Amino acid sequence: MATPYRLAPRPFRPASRTRPGRRPGQVATRAAWPVPYGTAASSGDAIWPVPGTVPVTTIILTRDEAPNIVRVVRSAGWSRQIVVVDSGSTDDTVELARAAGATVWYEPWRGFAGQRQWALSHPGIAHDWVYFLDADEWVSAELAAEIASQAGSTDPAGPAAYAHRRRLVFQGRWIAHCGWYTNSWQVRLLDRRAACFDQDVTYGERPSVVGRIGRLSADLIDEDQKGLAAWLHKHVRYAELKAESQPARGAARHGVALTWAAIRHRGASTRPLGRIVARELVFPLLPARPLLLFVYMYLVRGGWRDGRSGLLFCIYHAWYELTVGALVGARRSPGRPPATDRPLPVVPRQRAAGPAGGRADQPDSRAPAGREAAAGPVPS
Repeated sequence: MATPYRLAPRPFRPASRTRPGRRPGQVATRAAWPVPYGTAASSGDAIWPVPGTVPVTTIILTRDEAPNIVRVVRSAGWSRQIVVVDSGSTDDTVELARAAGATVWYEPWRGFAGQRQWALSHPGIAHDWVYFLDADEWVSAELAAEIASQAGSTDPAGPAAYAHRRRLVFQGRWIAHCGWYTNSWQVRLLDRRAACFDQDVTYGERPSVVGRIGRLSADLIDEDQKGLAAWLHKHVRYAELKAESQPARGAARHGVALTWAAIRHRGASTRPLGRIVARELVFPLLPARPLLLFVYMYLVRGGWRDGRSGLLFCIYHAWYELTVGALVGARRSPGRPPATDRPLPVVPRQRAAGPAGGRADQPDSRAPAGREAAAGPVPS
């Protein structure tokens, strides 16, 4: 049976180990913030599982994750099998993963849901219980111990999957407020005999589970080491995926359809019904959604309590919502020229003498009025 739900400790900045609200000079102990499994801080405690003894296959999806891959593989060292599913890395991800002890499989990118389902049904998976990780995450020693106590249970009345929350570290600080942490429950540990992913879902994939879903009290840590620029590029891609999953028109009908589907499949869905109604049915109908989202996250849900990192996080989420809206709006205007992945070619102006002895970067008097003489074909 899963460990009973408990409130998380008050947030603090991992870099300083100091909790907000404490008296000046009062510093939290190192044990207050989780440590990755397999580090020197966790390896000496007898309660942590012995490496390679938990009957679980850990699956990690990767592409160009060299800065993160060693940490995530080592933090999954408690599982008997660690599989990295790579979709074409051009850096040292594959070599580093193998050196850290993982088995590497290559599979062209199928989308998040398709890639997870491919891995879930692969004949090389050695165990029925599977744990999914992203490369920018790491498993704490506490979470590893809790997974070890639950995975591999033969109780037919036990849960078929387990969910836990994620602690997002953004710009060196845990984002504990603004509503993100409280809504971060995700099913990651599951019995693959009772779960699957809908491969038609391109964004926001969640497994469908036949059976009860338990909850783990320890948290997974999401801490990308590739920097802010990579984080922003990643969310531009997420915005594209979300925009593609939404209809150009008929947002209300789309929200009603999603809500009705969630009600009909309530037993297998792992997404809270209330969140589906709020996010898919109510929110798309509101005006000025990016501004409202910022006000809700930063003021109503207390994002200001996370300091400068919390302010940036809420601003970027409003920017993300604005980007999604712009991409959906572009699909509603078929008369506009289609967007391209590459910018139009820029032809440098020539400094050589022109046909009349002048400079070629000056307008040709023989050209039609209002246009400059082109140095090459004009892109259509």
